[in-house]
Amino acid sequence: MGTEHRNLYCWQIDDKDPDHWPVTMRTVEGENVPLNCSTAEFVCRILIGRDHPFTMAHYFDTHWFMTYRTNE
Repeated sequence: MGTEHRNLYCWQIDDKDPDHWPVTMRTVEGENVPLNCSTAEFVCRILIGRDHPFTMAHYFDTHWFMTYRTNE
């Protein structure tokens, strides 16, 4: 998952067990920042947590999602 702010959110897959993959952010500068939380908690924090270091909450008054799926 990425943002228009050029941050990339992913899992660091250093372990065979997916339950041990930390959520990691790759910054614009190419730095990998491991985050100590579950994926669901991370998504919630960046969407609504105004004090999270990588928050998007202060950019928007409300949240919206775009789908790229087209109905055929």
